[in-house]
Parts: sequence; C-alpha cells; structure tokens
Amino acid sequence: MPFILSAVLGILTGSVFRYFPFLSLFTISIPFVFFILKRKYTSAFCCLILSLAGLFYNTSGRTDISFGNDVFSFQGYVVSKKENLYIFKTSEGKTVKAYSNTEMSDNRYYRIECKKISEHKNPYIPGSKNITCYVIKAEDEGELNQSFIEKIQLKINRILKTKLDENTANVLIAMTTGYRYEISGKILQDFQKTGLIHLLSISGAHFSLLFTVSFFLFRFILKHLPYNLIVYLTLYIKPSQLGILLCFPVLFGYFLIVQPNYPSTRAFLMATLFMLGVLTERKSIWIITLSIACFLILILDPEAATDLSFQLSFLATAGIGFVTDIYKSYFIKNKGNKILCYLILSLLISLSATLITAPMVAYRFHYLSIISPLSNLTAGLILGGLLFPLNILFIALYLISGIYPFPDLINSTAGVSFWLMNKLSSFEFSSISISAIPPGVVAIFYLSIFAGIFSFYIMKGNIKKFFYGFSVLLIFFGIFLLFVLTKDDKNSVKITFLDTGQADSTVIETPQGVFLVDTGRTGFEAEHFLKAKSVKELNAIIITHEQKDHAGGLKKIKEIFNVKEIWDNGYIIYNIENQSPIRHLERGDVLKAGNCEFSILHPYKEFYVPSLSKDSNELSMIFGFRCFKNKYLFTSDAGTQALQSIPVKYLKSDIVKVPHHGSRYSFFEGFYEFASPKICIISAGVGNPYRHPHPEVVEYLKTTCRVYRTDIDGAIQIKEFPDGELHIKTFEDSKLKPYRELENLKKLFILW
Repeated sequence: MPFILSAVLGILTGSVFRYFPFLSLFTISIPFVFFILKRKYTSAFCCLILSLAGLFYNTSGRTDISFGNDVFSFQGYVVSKKENLYIFKTSEGKTVKAYSNTEMSDNRYYRIECKKISEHKNPYIPGSKNITCYVIKAEDEGELNQSFIEKIQLKINRILKTKLDENTANVLIAMTTGYRYEISGKILQDFQKTGLIHLLSISGAHFSLLFTVSFFLFRFILKHLPYNLIVYLTLYIKPSQLGILLCFPVLFGYFLIVQPNYPSTRAFLMATLFMLGVLTERKSIWIITLSIACFLILILDPEAATDLSFQLSFLATAGIGFVTDIYKSYFIKNKGNKILCYLILSLLISLSATLITAPMVAYRFHYLSIISPLSNLTAGLILGGLLFPLNILFIALYLISGIYPFPDLINSTAGVSFWLMNKLSSFEFSSISISAIPPGVVAIFYLSIFAGIFSFYIMKGNIKKFFYGFSVLLIFFGIFLLFVLTKDDKNSVKITFLDTGQADSTVIETPQGVFLVDTGRTGFEAEHFLKAKSVKELNAIIITHEQKDHAGGLKKIKEIFNVKEIWDNGYIIYNIENQSPIRHLERGDVLKAGNCEFSILHPYKEFYVPSLSKDSNELSMIFGFRCFKNKYLFTSDAGTQALQSIPVKYLKSDIVKVPHHGSRYSFFEGFYEFASPKICIISAGVGNPYRHPHPEVVEYLKTTCRVYRTDIDGAIQIKEFPDGELHIKTFEDSKLKPYRELENLKKLFILW
C-alpha cells in the first residue's frame, strides 16, 4: 500500500510542481522520511523512487491548453439541447457546447465549423474543460452511425423523455446515462440546497445502490433454484461468491452506458477490486482499493488531479471509509438494535462525506448545505434507494422487451421526492452562503484532516496524540486565518471591472451597499462574483443603455438577487416582469448613498443628433461616482457627440472608464485633456470582430494615463481607502506564476 500511495502522491504533486517546486519535493519526501525513521531503508528508497517517478510522469506530460478564438472543426451528434445551446458528442468522444441559431436534430451526424469562445478571466468563476463555441457552419452528413453503446444511451434517453414528465426524465437521464444538461434551474437549485447534488453525478453511490439491489436479487433467485442445480453451480464457488460474480456484468453494463467521468470510473474500479477480493477470499481494505483506483485514473490522465469531480469523489470516499472504520472500532462492540445501528452508520456516513468535502464545496461554490444529512435520509433515500433502482430495472425490461412499465409509478415517486426536496430547501437555514475562501486556507484545512487520518491508522501512543493535537491546532489556525482574511473592510470602496468579453459589467462595493453597473451579455460573470462575496441584495442595478452587451443579463440577475431599484437613462423598454422601482435619470440628478455620490451627466431631454434612436450609443448614461477623494467617470458606449455635450467643469476625473470599449468613434483628445485621468479602464473582448480597442486610441491613452484592459488583464479591481490611497489588482497579476514559490504562496491567501 505505501508504494501505491507514494506513486499517487508523486502524480498529485506533479500538478502543482511548477508553481511550488520546493513544497512539492518536501511533500513527496514524507513517505521516505517515515520509513527512514522506521529503519526500513529498502521501503524508504522504493517510496522515494516511485514518488519521483510519479512527479516526473505528470510534469513531463503536462501541456498548456489554449482556449483562443480559433476556428476549428469536428464531427459529432447532438446529445442534448436547451434553447440555442447544443451539446455535441464528437467522434473522439469529447463534449462540445455550441451556440447555434440553426435547428439541428439528435438523429443526424454533423460536421461543425465552430469558433471557440475564450474564457473570461475573473476571480471566483470555475473554469471548464469542455470547449464552448459559436457554430459558423453546420453540414448534415446523414443518418447517425453510432456504436452499440451510443445507440443504447440514445435509446434510454429517448424512452425516458417520451414516457416521463420533463423534470423526472431529465433527472433520471442524469442518474442513468450521465447527461445533466437539461435539468431545470429550479430543480438543480433544490438539489444544491439540500446537498443531494451528488446524486446527479454518477459516482459510488449509484454503483453501490445498483450492486446492493442486484446482489440481493441474485441471492433471492439462487435460493429458489432447484437443489440439484444449486449443488452443481456451487461445486467450486460459494453461493455468495456466485452472487457477486453475477453482479459484475450488471455493473460493467451500467459503467458502459454512462457518460464517462472520474467519479464513475473510480466507483467501478473500486467495485471491481472489492468483488475480486471477495472471489479470491482476500479482505478488501478501502484505502488500498481507493489508492489503486486513484493510481489507475491518474496514470491514464494525470490532469484528472485538477478536476473538481475527481477531487470531491475521492475526498467523499476517503471520509466514508474513515468514519466506517471509526464506527467499527468504537460502536460495533456495543451491538444493539440493528435498525438503530444502521441509522447511526447512515448518519455518520452522510456527515463524513459532507464534512470532508465542505471546504472544497465552500471554496468552489460559496455555499454549504446544512440540511444535507436529513435530506440524504429522506428525499435522498427515495431518489437513490427507490427511484433509481426501479428506473434501472424498468430500463432493463425495456431493452429486453421494448416496454417501459409503470411510468406513472416513476412519475409519482419522483414527484414526492421533488416535493420533499423543495420543502427542505425552503427552510431559511437549509443552506448558507459562504464568502470567498482563500485557497491557502482550504489547503490548511485538508492538511489537518489528513494529518488526523494518518495518525489514526499509522501512529501509536504519544506520537499519535501529538498528531491529533497538531491536526486540531491546524484547524483552529485555519479558522483564525479565515476570520482575519475575510473580515469586512467597511471603510473602503471596491470597484471591480469584470471581464465579460465584448460587453460591460462593473461591481461597486460601498460601505452602504453594492451597486451593479450593467450586467454584461448574460449576467454569468456578475452572478458568480456577487455570490462569492455573499451578496444577496443590490442597492441598484444601473443600466446605462439597453443593448444586450450591457443589459442582456438583467433578467437573470433580478431572478437571483433582491434588487432594490433599477436606474436607467429613461429610454429603455423592459420585456421582463419587474417589481423593482425604476428611476429614469438625466443630467443634473444626484443620488447619494452615505458619503458616496452618483452624479448623472448624460443624457438630457434637449440632446439631439440626426442618427438618434432609443438604443443609440449617444444616449448612453454617463455618470460620475465619488466616495472619498477620487472621482470615477463611467462613460458606457457614449459617442463623441455625447461626450462633447458635457460641460467641461464636470469632466475632471481620476479614473475614467473608456467609452465604447476603446472605439475610435468614441474618441477625441479634448475629452481626455479636460478629464486628465490618472487611470483608464478599457473593457473589451479578446479577438473581438470590431478590433476594440483601436490601436490609435490605446497609443494616445498610454501617453495620458495608466491603461488597464480586461482583454489583457482580465478583471480589474480598484480599492480606495478614505485617505484616497488606491490599491489596484488584476486577475492576471493574481494568477500563479511558474517557479515563483514565495510569490505564489502569498497569492494563496489573497482575496478580491
């Protein structure tokens, strides 16, 4: 076991070696030092060699993947569709998300020419390994020619969509074949709040349930076979082993039809190792099976170590294994009511999986489900223990006979579980919002957890107590750091210019509340940033004009956050249900929030140009903002005529948001001469078709002010203190840099 763990440790540290080389070498030397202290020199050197081999294997095969705006082609077919978003499975088995206005069918094969969408560079927004693109051209290449397994997957998805209610079908498709793209936002939110989201990602829970049901079913069948047949079948194998052997084709068949992912692969490998252990009459130890499964996955794909599903899957399994061993050590000796013991173990398993994954979930998703243990024993039991096995059984009958029986039973059972989930999630404290956590603090928490697990299995006597104490101290140190680093600085103002591509969205955090200036095209970036800051209420959304790159995400933001007011330029027509008061602003209006002041400079009623229309850039709202000593000037997409109409005395500003993404058509030198800014911010998309910002604009600005660009720097944050001191950070600067270990260690404890 230590040799496998050493190899796994080497491959895992290889993922971060170029950022933390000395820390990585220190980590992989731990097994070596442990065996040296035990005077087992051969084992020590074997562990060291395996750790270094794992490290070299990962680092030598690692390549940087670029998500540029390149045009690429692929062949594939549609596996799911939601509005104009198509999910394709390519001929290489990869998943591609593609936006298209061309209608495409799921029973045809296509050659797609696509333009990649560059990932926007913002804090607190998880990246994706799936490529997303805009379809340029789609060519129909005829009827779908699928493999046998792909045909089975498609057949299952179609029968579920045909026979079952929409929500039930989409959830069961996620639990059966792994496609979860069409689940409604409301259902998904209930799964998240109740902590049952793991049921939608095929993992160990699904394989365990399927194995348990299959084993009991085969055991029942074997018990009722004729005596002579039983004797013949069990000449060389025990009945229990025969039951296990019959379960393998069921699990293998299920593994083949699911959408490949790391949790399902880990679960299948562990189940296979467990069954081999039973068949060979060898005791199966969870640490060994987990280590072997981890090793095999990492050998096939070293970059799996950075995948969230891989991390959560192995963490949850380690937590369950650990708490089960604790239960066996301290509870199993006091045998009592079997049902009570089962309930205690179930509760401990649910708590352990929740607690050990909590730091990672809080770090990546900024929430924690408080009601998760109760949900797992109620709605989770109905979904996983009843609905899932019934659906698998009915699918098997359908594949054999062509009949999917009792769809009403499935719909009713699903309806009860959805209703129960909704009730549980509606409790005020079913889940709590968690502000952004520095990754360094998460690392400290996991160091403390694994120090405790390490001491439980390996250490003895006073050394064991020392490691337990060390583990507890680390937890308190992590909590202390978390408190210090996340303590609100209520005497400052933060203005974050988000990278929304060729669009605009800015978050203004003041001591009196949060304001959002424009939403970007979708509201996605603003949503994730605000959630990471635990923002639930916006003082106002300021829509500077109605074009989609500024107001496209308004509906989404309003659905998620409590919006007190909407401020606009007075020329916007809303096509959404709106319950927030709307203020139509014009030149001369001044709105105050404590010491902070918004001064509206444009538009005004008498303003007119020949090309004027309601969505005209010339009608963009221009306003000044000041809280302390520095003035910020927001110019939206204003053109030169709008800028020239503003009285000169109001233009002087310290920070200017450059109009219209740096377009030459919104540029004239006189504006910047009168504004004389120290800092200029340009919001533009990488490789945008308009070539914004235009080179001549950038060249001029470099002679006037310090220029920051979202297409180069990513998100840009300006933090101002009451004395006027400014601290500026960019997403690019906050990224880890290769072989700058001390600098990178500091970055692990920085928050936006």
